[in-house]
Amino acid sequence: MSTLASPRTSKVILVVEDEIELSRLFIEVLSGAGYTVVPAYSVTDALFALADQPFDAAILDVELRDGAVFPVADRLARLGTPYLFASAVYLQAIPAAHKAIPFVAKPFEVDELLAHVERAIKTGKAA
Repeated sequence: MSTLASPRTSKVILVVEDEIELSRLFIEVLSGAGYTVVPAYSVTDALFALADQPFDAAILDVELRDGAVFPVADRLARLGTPYLFASAVYLQAIPAAHKAIPFVAKPFEVDELLAHVERAIKTGKAA
C-alpha cells in the first residue's frame, strides 16, 4: 500500500476498492481535494490498514476479490470512523447494521462523492 499526501489537509481517507482504475480515480479526486489517501485493494488490506493507523473517513466498495467489505465496515463502526459505500451492487445488498450509511451508486458523480466525504468528516458521522 502507498500513501499519497497533500499539504492542504491532514485528513486521511481509506479507499477500499479492488478495481485498480477506479481506485486511481478515487486517489486522484480525493488528493486533488486535499486529502491524504490510503488505498486498500481487499478486505485483508483494509483490515491491516485499520490496525496500522487511524483514518478520518473511508470509502468502501461492497464486493471485493476476497469477499464482502462488511468486516471492514463493522471495524470502522466500532472505531467510530465515518464511512460510506461506493458500489455497483444494489443498496438492498447492504446488511441492516449498515443501512443508515450513505450509499453512492456506481457510476457516480465526483461532486456527490466528495460531498459525502466532506459531510462525514465535518460531522464525524457517515449518516
